[in-house]
Parts: sequence; C-alpha cells; structure tokens
Amino acid sequence: MLSRVADALYWMARYSERTETNAHILQVQLLNMLEQSGKENEYIDHWEAILDICASKEEFMSYYESRRVNPLIEYLLFSEKNSNALFATLRAIRENARITRDSIPIELWELQNSFYLYLQQEIIEREKPFPLISLNYFLQNVRKTSLTVTGLIEGSMDRDVPFYFIQVGKWLERAEKTIRTALIMLEQQKQMTTSIQEADGAFLLDLSKATESYLRKHRQTNLACVIQYLLHDEHFPRSVMFCLKKLEEAFMHIENDHLSARFLAVHNPLKALLVAMINIDLLTITLEEAIFSMEERLWQCIDFSHTFATIYHLYEPSVQF
Repeated sequence: MLSRVADALYWMARYSERTETNAHILQVQLLNMLEQSGKENEYIDHWEAILDICASKEEFMSYYESRRVNPLIEYLLFSEKNSNALFATLRAIRENARITRDSIPIELWELQNSFYLYLQQEIIEREKPFPLISLNYFLQNVRKTSLTVTGLIEGSMDRDVPFYFIQVGKWLERAEKTIRTALIMLEQQKQMTTSIQEADGAFLLDLSKATESYLRKHRQTNLACVIQYLLHDEHFPRSVMFCLKKLEEAFMHIENDHLSARFLAVHNPLKALLVAMINIDLLTITLEEAIFSMEERLWQCIDFSHTFATIYHLYEPSVQF
C-alpha cells in the first residue's frame, strides 16, 4: 500500500475519532451549562477544562479578551484560528477520505463528502450567536454521522492492511484523548482540593461516555476511582488498556513478520506503555504524584504516535492541508 494512502487512512481515522469525541464532550458541557443556569462562574470553570481537552486554553486566550460562552463555542466549532475546531476536523476527514476512495467503501466516501457539503452550507446560513437548541441538533448530526461511518468501516471493509491502519488511528487517538481528559480533570481538582479521594468523578464519566458501564460495576464516583477505571478496565471500549490492546492487535495484522526491525521498533514501545499503564495506582498516591504520572503517560503516548508515524512515513496534518 502506498505511503500516501496509509497516511490518509491513519489521519482520517484520527480526525473521525477526534470529531465524534469532541462533539460528545461539547454536548455534555452544554447540558451541564443549562443545569447550572445562573451560575456562570461554575460552568465557565468547566469550559476551561473543555478548552484544554478539545483545543488549547492558552491559544484561545491569545485571541479573545474574555472567557464568554459565545466566543468559546465559536472557537471550538468554527474558528479558522483553531486547527482542532469541529468544522476543521470535518474538512480534514473529507479530504483524507477523498484521497483513499479506492481503499474504503464507496458509501463511506459519499457519506463524508455529502455531509461536509451539507454542513458547509449550514454554517454559511447559521445565525450568530448559534442558538443552543440548534447547536445541540448540529452536534447530534455530527455524532450520528460519525457513528454511521464507524458502522460502515466495521461492517463493510475487508480485514486487510487499509482496515488496520484505520484501526491504529482510531485506537491511538482514543487512548491519547482518555489520558488527556483524565489529566486535565486532575489538574482542575488541584486548584480546589488537596485530596483526589474527595473529588466527584461524575463529570468525567459523562465526558468519557462511561457512566452506564461504570455504575454497573462500581458505586463510588470519586475522581481517583473513575480514572483508575478509565485506565485499567479491559472490557470498556474507551479505557486506555482496551485501546492499547486493540493497537497491539492491529500491529500484528499490519506486520506479518513479528521479528522484523520495523515490527519491534513499534511493538517494544507499545509494550512499555502497556506496562506503565498497569503500574499506575491512583488509589495509593497523592494528587501531585497522580498528575505527574498521568503527564508521563500522556507524553509516552504522544511519543509512541510519533514513532509510528516516522516508521510508516505518515505526514503531519499541517503538511497535508
């Protein structure tokens, strides 16, 4: 398979996962904001966490003078200044799908193309500021389309190299996002309390789409227990351990020779990351130690993605678009 096609498949999968996750996170925050109506200081604090999960708080503050809801929504959804804005990632998905039309189901390309063109027209005609009801409908459409794309990939694609490059992009993006989300919630708690055992993890469960799964197995929802679950549970599809196991499975299929230098160059750091994740126990360490440990795992995950991209000659998005 051509490096250019592998590159596009990988980034299409990463942007697709990022788009669906960010759309979900924004929906959760909108509901949270409505429930805290009249308590702007409380939901603005949550918006700061959302900014760091979905984009960059520092970058936002360099463009805007105040943290008001309408500029926040504009920045996260439509701003040309934000490379991770929802519309920017949708454009990237469509461009990468166009490049890989010969390697993906035709229905997948048609869906991505038509949805992007539809949203482009919707954005041109939208009201400013975006009404909250319309915004929720917009985000729901984005998520439904993303989930339909996942269904097409899982139900229509042959289990060959293109499929597994998509899997690598998907699971790597999801693992990194889960670690980042947990880390940012820990950092937010550091400003309010000295003990992670006192913090409520319900908001993190909602952000991670883990509420139902978690509550079927556990009663306590303090932040330490929730993060421990999101890191280690081997059956929950958004846990870091689940994602890393899926990554390992995908590599096994991409490289038939498991003794080759290329396979070992990818597999060894992945195994090191798996071991590092297993050794994290947030229930026995301080908040500062937890933050330091999660920062290390996040950078380890980012370094691993750079290693994979270098070995398979996958270009950075800034070069593509």
